[in-house]
This record gives sequence, C-alpha cells and structure tokens, in this order.
Amino acid sequence: MISLHECSDLSSIADLKASYRKGLVAPMDGMWDTGFTDPAPHWEIRVGDDQAGYYAANDEGALLQFYVRPALAKQTQAIFDEVIAQDSLTHAMVSTIDPAFLSLCLDVNDSVTVHTYMYEVHTETPASHPAAAGLDFRLTQTAELDRVVAFQESCVDSKQDLTGWLQEYSANLIQRRELHVLCREDDWLALGECRRSDTQDGVADLGMMVGPANRREGWATYVLALLRAQCATQHLRAICSTRVENVGAQKAIVRAGFMSRHRIMKVVL
Repeated sequence: MISLHECSDLSSIADLKASYRKGLVAPMDGMWDTGFTDPAPHWEIRVGDDQAGYYAANDEGALLQFYVRPALAKQTQAIFDEVIAQDSLTHAMVSTIDPAFLSLCLDVNDSVTVHTYMYEVHTETPASHPAAAGLDFRLTQTAELDRVVAFQESCVDSKQDLTGWLQEYSANLIQRRELHVLCREDDWLALGECRRSDTQDGVADLGMMVGPANRREGWATYVLALLRAQCATQHLRAICSTRVENVGAQKAIVRAGFMSRHRIMKVVL
C-alpha cells in the first residue's frame, strides 16, 4: 500500500535527498536545487512500512522533485501515478539531468516546453574587455547592502516587491564573500555572484547583473569570465543558467566560455 506523509522538516528524508543528487547526470542549478525546491512542501513516500522515496511540490501545483529508492524501482510507475492523483498536480519542472523523473513525466505529458538553459564551462576563454583598464572587481561589503539591493532592483523588471527577498539573499552572499561588484571608483557597472553549493561538492553557481546604463557593452561576458577564472583557481566546477526568453544573457554566457547541454523543462501533466 502506497501512502504519502508530509514532512515537518527535511531531516527525515535527508538521506533520500542525498541519494537523489548522486543520481543526477550533471550538477543541478543551485536556485532550483535549494532556492526554489527546499522551501516547498515535501512528502515522504511509504510502501507499507518501508520508506520508499519522497517528492516536493509547490503551492502552484508544480512537481519539483521525485525520487524512489532503486530497490523499489519496479513500483516507481505506480508510485508516480499515485502522487499525481493524490496531490492534484498540474505540471512538473524537471531537468534533463534527471532522466528517470523526466521519463515519467514525458509518459503522461500534455505539453512540454523549455523553461531554462543550464550551462557548464566549455572553454577557458580569457577574461578581457577593451575598456577594463582602471576597473576594480572586488567583494561587496556589509555596509553596502542597501546599495547592492538598489542596484539589483534597477536591473530587475518585476511587478513584485522584491526588496525583502533581495536584502536577505544578498546579505547572505556578502557574509559568505560570494558577491562582487565591477566598478570604476564609485561608479558601479555590474554585480557578479559565485555561490558555492552547500549540497553539491565542488560546484559553484555563477550569476551577474549589469546596470541598465552599461548594457550591451560586453560587461556581462567579462564578469562571467572573471568569475569562471576564480572558480578554476579554487578547483570549483562553474555552472550557470538563464531563462529561455533571455536571449541577451544566453549570448553573454556562451561568449564567456560556457555551453548548454541540459535544460529545465515545464511538463504539463
């Protein structure tokens, strides 16, 4: 008998989450791995008295992770069907680095669209820019948090008030020494982040924002190349991602020496 039990915290399925990550064929984007998924409700899957696996689904009806222990592989399809039926899920956000989960979703899909491109380093392109002389690429400081958030808000086209989230997110990056600014004296051109993964050993997620006044000048590529070079010196595997509609970011990422082999898909169930 299959039963689903909502988790009060993630400690009860910590070993399952670790096994899930070990089965992925490439590093998972950090925001999808922990930023979006970990805060979502998780359910433990039991078959009789045995802990069979887990799944995570958000309040928007999206299935974010699904894992069944290999020992119960023959029951995976029945478990998946039970999860979809009991939780009234409408779609899944699933990556091509998770072929087992993706295959299950494709078997019952109504439609499939690419949501996000995932990138890994392809070539060690040198970090260079014709106007880089005199610029400083340095870590941001705690006292600069308000300016960091204001800069980020100027870069993000959102109808939502993101100030609180940006303050918490950026304060953590600054404390961890993972947020850099590209500047000419007091003039800020771009921000670059290098988030060392807490769940995937030796992996770092890169991100950047260029101020509106300095876009289309090659700074995004330059910042990503600088961050990629930092990762190389620290023996970190650099990855990054961008939404499918962000063509400008895709071009900058490729010019910085990255290539995309994997996608995050939205599968309507």
